[in-house]
Amino acid sequence: MTLDQIQALCSVVEHGSLKLAAESLHKTQPALSMSLKKLEEEFGFQILSRDNYRLGLTEAGRSFYHKAQELLQSSSQLNSLGQHLGEGNEAIVRIGYDSICPLPTILDLLKHCQVEYPNTEIELIGGSRFSSLELLKKKEIDLAISPWWPTLYALGDLETLPVSDFKIVLVATSGMFKSPENISIQNLKEQVHLSVEESNLSLDSHELILLKGSRQWRTKDAYTLKSLLVAGLGWGHIPEFMVADEIAEGSLVKIENNDIESSITGEIRIVKRQEDTLGPVASMIWNTFN
Repeated sequence: MTLDQIQALCSVVEHGSLKLAAESLHKTQPALSMSLKKLEEEFGFQILSRDNYRLGLTEAGRSFYHKAQELLQSSSQLNSLGQHLGEGNEAIVRIGYDSICPLPTILDLLKHCQVEYPNTEIELIGGSRFSSLELLKKKEIDLAISPWWPTLYALGDLETLPVSDFKIVLVATSGMFKSPENISIQNLKEQVHLSVEESNLSLDSHELILLKGSRQWRTKDAYTLKSLLVAGLGWGHIPEFMVADEIAEGSLVKIENNDIESSITGEIRIVKRQEDTLGPVASMIWNTFN
């Protein structure tokens, strides 16, 4: 069985005649007929019914034809992938992002990437608390989209470009405290402090937002943190965009204490290792922010 025979079969079925199929494939009718006959002889059953004026499929031929269509599609995809890789494009690009980053920015970027490079696989790895920078340092991803402070340059030879800004707010359910303003340390300590686990980076620490002496519950991701906050299981810091609807409807409220930052703002940047030469796809993603 050859790919030419499969193409011949599919063309005959689609056009309903040897003549039209031969014209579309730029072959003679006798050559096309011989190709189909050899295919039937190879497997020992009749694929095409020649009883009627218009060529049709036998019952067995119909099943064979469906698989033939899949084979042709796979062949086309493989050919496209081969050309894609032959041009130096990456087979896969791995991107890490922090949950503090608004998803629409990332999704718009990936949609553009999918249109421009449909044959490159994208592996998107979400995390919290600088986990994407940790993966970048370990060379497990190609690019990181992460919250950024200038002190993070101490992590090593990194290049960055600005993407957007972020804001983290301190929230609790509306009925947890009598008033959301000027909450005392004692009142905060009476409730559970909810937070996301810190990463293994030396510059990341719970000391940044920790209320010493309070009860601590920690989770691995910001979306679970949101569920805990909405359920009234404690108070904590969370990206504002994740709870904007809950704040607007009043189920969550921003709270204030003089000893704890009620909001934290900063910059989101796309980050790569200086030593790396990015491929065409990763470069397109990088240059989107240049």
